[in-house]
Amino acid sequence: MLQIKIHRGAHTIGGTCIEVQSGNSRIILDLGLPLMGKGGTEIEEESLLNPSIANGILPNIEGLYKDQDKSVAAVLISHSHIDHYGLLNYLHPSIPVYMSNGSLAMVEVGKVFYPEKNKIYASNIQTFDHWKRFEIGPFKITSYLADHSGFDASSFLIEAEGKKIFYTGDFRGHGRKSKVLDILTAKPIQSVDCLLMEGTTLGGNHNVGFNTEDAVEDKLNEIFLKQKDTSFVMASGSNVDRLVSIYKAALRNKKTLVLDLYTYYVLEQLKTITPSLPPHKNDNVKILYLKGHADAIAENIGKDTLYSYMNRKIGVDEIVANRENMVLKLPISGMRKVAAKLIKQHPLNQAKFIFSMWSGYLAKDSCYNDFCEKYKTELQTVHVSGHAYLSDLKRLTEALKPKKLIPIHTLTGDDFDKYFDNVVRIEDGEDLSI
Repeated sequence: MLQIKIHRGAHTIGGTCIEVQSGNSRIILDLGLPLMGKGGTEIEEESLLNPSIANGILPNIEGLYKDQDKSVAAVLISHSHIDHYGLLNYLHPSIPVYMSNGSLAMVEVGKVFYPEKNKIYASNIQTFDHWKRFEIGPFKITSYLADHSGFDASSFLIEAEGKKIFYTGDFRGHGRKSKVLDILTAKPIQSVDCLLMEGTTLGGNHNVGFNTEDAVEDKLNEIFLKQKDTSFVMASGSNVDRLVSIYKAALRNKKTLVLDLYTYYVLEQLKTITPSLPPHKNDNVKILYLKGHADAIAENIGKDTLYSYMNRKIGVDEIVANRENMVLKLPISGMRKVAAKLIKQHPLNQAKFIFSMWSGYLAKDSCYNDFCEKYKTELQTVHVSGHAYLSDLKRLTEALKPKKLIPIHTLTGDDFDKYFDNVVRIEDGEDLSI
């Protein structure tokens, strides 16, 4: 009998971990570091730094960890966000980890730049190609490329014992790969017995005024077109869809796009998988070398990489001299460094600070508002969620017509039956037979 157990995710966003069992064979879907406790409560930093089964950070899964006798066949990672892969260092070394080529590339980038606590050193990583079925014991698995803010993300079809489970992972239908959801819903998988579907946005706090990534690009284009002074852009260096939006809007308006070394390195690495990504030869991209990033590259890769980027290097003085044509996608430390020089020339009251991430970070960290207050710079939020809105959640369920629909990665799982049919609510740690 095919069984499902949610170890974490029935009442929380992030830290997802699901077990699927057929006979004596078990696989794990995602092994993420939790972002919050059950129901959205805060987790003590000490627990996050010292994960264990006792403190609840490590899911209680027999045969998964280094100090146990291995009895789990494999771990499948849907994408390279820490809340889906961040506990891999505690895995038994002989258990294989499967992820997409793009997810592996981001894990490798993390080894260069991330804090030590977030670096992943799993020794048995296997990659797969989307839409090509592979087998792990009795399980037949197919990865479906998902539209998400995490690069090269996967949804998984898992087949065993004549049953079909579809796990969405994190997905949406309004990003730069929205066509993959269009294709899936136009030619849906037939006879889905169980759909494990994320519901991140159902609480409403991810609705931020923009409906699509294209709308974000249009707004950035409007801002850059009218800019009279430097535009500061705060965005995740791993949100590739957003980097492309910033790049295209800056290029369209003949602005110089200044990136930090981390962001530039991310794009360079991912171009080996998706060659159409920026940067491109003779384009408008420059790099501001910040000491922390330069040291990370020199220590982990070698100084040759720094030298190879020298033709794109830009200094603060050059930015100041051409300030009205500059778009700066930098960490806050880099923004402060440049802003301190800019205000010596004249005030930044005509500059824009574009916040292009989840608005919750504004509440969690005062540094962004502090920057705007100090330099009298206008803050504008220009963002769209990395997660599916209700219309696309409905579109997927109507196409797949699952016999059972299980909420996952959500704070509002109890509301699913208001919108969807065949909802089955299970608690963390509860077995469900399919």
